Amino acid sequence: MPASRKRVTLRDVATRAGVSVAQASFALNGQGRVAPATVERVRRAASDLDYQVDGRARALRTGQRSAYGVVIRNMRNPFFLDVLRGMEVRAHREGAFLLILSSDYDVDREAAALRRLAAEGVGGVAISPIGRHGPLAAWLPRHPDVPVVAFNRTPEPAPPEGDRLSTVGPDDGAAVDLALEHLRARGHRAPTLVMAPEGLAADWGREEAFVRRCAEWGLAGTVVRCPLDHDSIARMVVERVGASAGGGTAGHEAFVVNSDYLGSAVYAAARSLGSRVGRDLSVVGHDDLATSELLDPGLTTVGVDRELLGDHAMRLLVSPDEAPEGRRVRLPVHLVERNSVALLHD
Repeated sequence: MPASRKRVTLRDVATRAGVSVAQASFALNGQGRVAPATVERVRRAASDLDYQVDGRARALRTGQRSAYGVVIRNMRNPFFLDVLRGMEVRAHREGAFLLILSSDYDVDREAAALRRLAAEGVGGVAISPIGRHGPLAAWLPRHPDVPVVAFNRTPEPAPPEGDRLSTVGPDDGAAVDLALEHLRARGHRAPTLVMAPEGLAADWGREEAFVRRCAEWGLAGTVVRCPLDHDSIARMVVERVGASAGGGTAGHEAFVVNSDYLGSAVYAAARSLGSRVGRDLSVVGHDDLATSELLDPGLTTVGVDRELLGDHAMRLLVSPDEAPEGRRVRLPVHLVERNSVALLHD
């Protein structure tokens, strides 16, 4: 059996670079006054020796942690891959790394994920939470020293004094306005907003904006609650389209969904009915995934910079003083018009 490899230490790096241990530490951490040539020599030595910082030891010594937890709601939704990319780039730049877990819209799994991250002693948590009063609400007061950023969650309009929960996400109100304005301009008067079941929706601001705008603009809007997975959305669409068949333009279903991933389920439902999106039923998505323009027809959607969202979330965790937007960041959105919304005649 081959002998186990001895762990490379900072002293090994210092010896290889011909500097003191203190200089090697300063060079690798970006602290103190170290000549650029020395920094380069130390980093080259660390790379040659495959030196890895002992995160737990550094945390005990400095109180700073390099691991950050991320909890997402749905691993199947490609939106989260782009958000994670933005997080990972920022984390790498800051010398940190990510522990990624998924709740899969299950409150017990979310609670277990938060407990696990607390046990791991992470330096902060970025979470796309379930609901308004889910496990995160109970977890926060028990871990007052752990910074938390909730992404794709509507911020509370009047947070209590001392609230430390930061939020990052698209401008929900603007997103709903863009979708409804487009539908209204094309003759739609009875849009349907698809939301998660009661208690599971974290972006309740979209529903509030939808109800408000429909009342202001004289639209007969409907909110439908449904599990936010592909098959459940497809079944719901089939049921609604089937129930409204034969109703002329008044029976034309127009859906507003909160992700392009769910928008693709509307296409699947249309195919199963022998119908066509953009002619027999309409849908507006959200996120503008790269695959959305490849659908037939292309999906009209509300675009948001997904990697920037992830970057903001990590920046609030690792460098909160460098976040000029504050602790409640709403990212701008824009309409990407394609052909998934039918033009109706009044």
